Amino acid sequence: MTASASSVVLITGAANGIGRATALELARRSVPLGLLDLDAQSLESLRDELTKLNARFSIQIADVTQREPLREAVAAIESEIGPIDVLVACAGFGRLTLVPDLAIDVLRKTFDVNLFGVAESIEAVLPGMIVRGRGHLVGVASLAGYRGFPWMISYSASKAGLIAYLEALRPGLARRGITVTTVCPGFVRTAMSTGVPYKRKMTMMEPEAAGKHLARAVLRRPRNCVFPFSMRIGLAMLRVTPDFLFDWMMRKAGPEALTIEF
Repeated sequence: MTASASSVVLITGAANGIGRATALELARRSVPLGLLDLDAQSLESLRDELTKLNARFSIQIADVTQREPLREAVAAIESEIGPIDVLVACAGFGRLTLVPDLAIDVLRKTFDVNLFGVAESIEAVLPGMIVRGRGHLVGVASLAGYRGFPWMISYSASKAGLIAYLEALRPGLARRGITVTTVCPGFVRTAMSTGVPYKRKMTMMEPEAAGKHLARAVLRRPRNCVFPFSMRIGLAMLRVTPDFLFDWMMRKAGPEALTIEF
């Protein structure tokens, strides 16, 4: 099943990074958009760009972790541009966390945004999709969700939970005409990834390139979307790497990769 260009797409975390790039890419394809974020200033600059593209869109300021304000924002978008056909849950949070400071408050916030925020976003649009017998949910996870990276403890855990959550949702929703896509990007140049103190310059994909991949996932509805291609190979290798070898690699990788104490 594929989506039509007339399908209304709701993007959370739309003001910056991958979410913003995806919004602009879909706007160029004349897809009507609902856009949510907490960053009012960046949303306004996005509004200006979308207006220049003659896009059809509705913008609301909302926090994906706050249930009632989120649902009110979704209702406002639907009243302006129509029922939500596709949700792209792109809002995310990540911060460097590593032993010995387990930073439980950071862990809690990371789960609130990266897992519960996605669940709240899904719940806000799901009843309408079930009534209509169609819909598409796109959850932006990460390659870090497949194995735990020692300098991304909280982030890895939250994305692992999201991958499992989407996988568990998939069979029951398929019976109701709703498809689920799990997106796992590699390193993308966002404020989150550039804040990690790597010793060497990391090769990163630009948000605009990532946005093209997400736009294709919206329109084509694959089960999984992993990019760039080199990361597909990396993911396949991670899945089959024996535990003892992975543990050894991570013990070596931390001190060699970071400028701070590991």
